[in-house]
Amino acid sequence: MKNNSELVNKIFETISKLTFLDRRRKITYQEVRLYPSEIHLLLFIYHIQDANVTKIAERLGLTKGAISQTLSRLYKKGIILKRTEPSKKNQVHVQFTNEGKMLMEHVIEFRNSLETKYLNFLESKSDEEKQTISDFLDTLVSIMHHNNN
Repeated sequence: MKNNSELVNKIFETISKLTFLDRRRKITYQEVRLYPSEIHLLLFIYHIQDANVTKIAERLGLTKGAISQTLSRLYKKGIILKRTEPSKKNQVHVQFTNEGKMLMEHVIEFRNSLETKYLNFLESKSDEEKQTISDFLDTLVSIMHHNNN
């Protein structure tokens, strides 16, 4: 069993590795390369369907400018369509192109394969162990959140 200092160091190493991997994580599908911020936004749009920029920004806690920049990159890549609401010129709605729908199927398949690996790991854990993992992750996120405010 590791002592507390060794476990804390392991936590830091894990966070550092996750951060590094997240920045480098890219999904390429039919020569279209997606970066983490794009993947995150696409998954959000995929789950809420036909969202507008204001709603997306509010729900993700980001600025409309950041969302608009990412959407512009996705539009240029041919993944999404943007249309302006005729009655409200400042409201832009987002939908997937056919290519975007195919790409999202690939992204979802990739994500599901990771989910399956995590589920397989959790299958062997008792309810108490799962609760410990859940509590630890909640605490980790809480500590990280409070240190960023």
